[in-house]
Amino acid sequence: MFGLSADDTVTSRLRYWSVTSPETLAFVYVTPDGQRFAYTRKELFSMSRRAASWLSKRNVCKSDVVLCLVPTSPEQTFIALGTALLGATVMCTNIQYRDGSDILPLMKTGDVTAVVVDETDQQAIAALQTFIPNLSAPSVISEAVPSLKSVIFCNRFSQLSFLVAVAAEEEGDLADVSPDDVTTIFATSGSSGQPKLVPRTHRELMTMALGYYQCSLQTDSSLKTDVHYNPSSFGWLSGYPLMYLTSGQTRVVPYLKDDEAKFTMDLMKREGVDSAVLLPQTIKTLLARADLLQSDVTWRLDLILTGGNAVRTDIAPAIGTLTSEVLVGYGCTEVGFVSRKTYNDPRKVVNFNCGKLLDGMAVKIVDDNLREVPPNTEGEIMIKHNGLFTGYLKHPGLTADATPEDGWFRPRDLAYINNEGDLFVEGRQSEVIAIGSWMMYPQLLESHLMKCPGVHDVAVVAIPDKDFENLPCVCVVQDPRPEAQRVVPYDLLRACAEYFQDSFRQVHKQRDVAVPKVCLVFDKFPLNPNGKVQRGALRALAVDRLGLNDN
Repeated sequence: MFGLSADDTVTSRLRYWSVTSPETLAFVYVTPDGQRFAYTRKELFSMSRRAASWLSKRNVCKSDVVLCLVPTSPEQTFIALGTALLGATVMCTNIQYRDGSDILPLMKTGDVTAVVVDETDQQAIAALQTFIPNLSAPSVISEAVPSLKSVIFCNRFSQLSFLVAVAAEEEGDLADVSPDDVTTIFATSGSSGQPKLVPRTHRELMTMALGYYQCSLQTDSSLKTDVHYNPSSFGWLSGYPLMYLTSGQTRVVPYLKDDEAKFTMDLMKREGVDSAVLLPQTIKTLLARADLLQSDVTWRLDLILTGGNAVRTDIAPAIGTLTSEVLVGYGCTEVGFVSRKTYNDPRKVVNFNCGKLLDGMAVKIVDDNLREVPPNTEGEIMIKHNGLFTGYLKHPGLTADATPEDGWFRPRDLAYINNEGDLFVEGRQSEVIAIGSWMMYPQLLESHLMKCPGVHDVAVVAIPDKDFENLPCVCVVQDPRPEAQRVVPYDLLRACAEYFQDSFRQVHKQRDVAVPKVCLVFDKFPLNPNGKVQRGALRALAVDRLGLNDN
């Protein structure tokens, strides 16, 4: 299919599409003020090669690990693909907290050798300076990250910008890359307080790309789409350019603005988008804009792909208004895409239904003792990983916990399978708070809040939200000492807001709402026999006190 073989690499696929209809658009980026950066297949490969030269001149070489802190943009694309062409490994992410406490463990575990950062992102630079004192030196030294060699500044907004500089480079020689070389590292959610790192080889990416193709393009009506809207970062499995590498599909990427709904709708219409990756809360945001839906009743997408969190019937009205079909997909970074369910009738949408398994996939539902349960019985899902999950980087204990049986991966999701063989995924069984598709790790924020006056104990738990599935709620126990300062909820919420990077909050609405807006004070927390907070019970107390519906 599309000339794809088991020995293909990111390099070979970029080369393949550069000579297969080379003038077809590959990537289109559009800014809120109307700037449009469009690259044909030929230009994408050429600019990626030039970016490889630009990185090479800054001492990035084969087998290096590059941390790209540049947000979703043409710059991120060329840094990521240029790194791959050098035979190096890229990890795309952003800094969440101002002290850099979330990024430091990733850098240490990933043996990062170079960091690329937007030179105008002063908060990111300040965060890096907390553990890289000589940040601007040609060769940096960091006791916290011994592998680090350099910090590379990416100028995105001046006349001498990265894109201008890269275009002036010569196309560099391509590194000798093996399909079994690691080319990217994904950060995945978990309950350990930090994302876990999953390295991916070229061969594994190609296998996952085929799964994505099967999941997203083979719909019940055999619909095929050519122009695809996807705002996600290369740091996410769903954001990595798997569809382009597999099928050459044109990808449209937005820079979001305050009126996200109008910008998204206008962009998709203008660019002739026929399929889109939209999170459930984005779908609901668009549906709430009757003015936009009524302004052009003749336009609709052919297909919306959604997932990332529990999918409910409240997205059903999108069928017939925003799109002809909705495809619900289920998967995870460790094993790729698992199942799919398509709907073309809003009356047939069912809560949590993720459909039938993709070819080659196998799952089972187990109880607490890992014994398989009968159909229609809720339990934990186990996924046969077919060798795609080889473990979390430098975390053998977490790897063992995630693979309690040989060949099976345990994502800690609650699910059941009905009599017809459809997989229903109801949510996560962990301390991570799923806010849309964004996973919030509360432990770092809790550690920060423990430093606030009057705090004896703190836990951040999820409370239900109709748009984002969950929102964070700060629960705190007052220091019982008579001399202790009284806890002021407003002060704790202000401390939360000040802890998050502005750039992190501006990337997407779901990240802005990750900043807690609710704080509850308790006399004590419910504890288990080992003295640990029973987060499920605490969540129930918070939901009850706030008078929320937790169904």
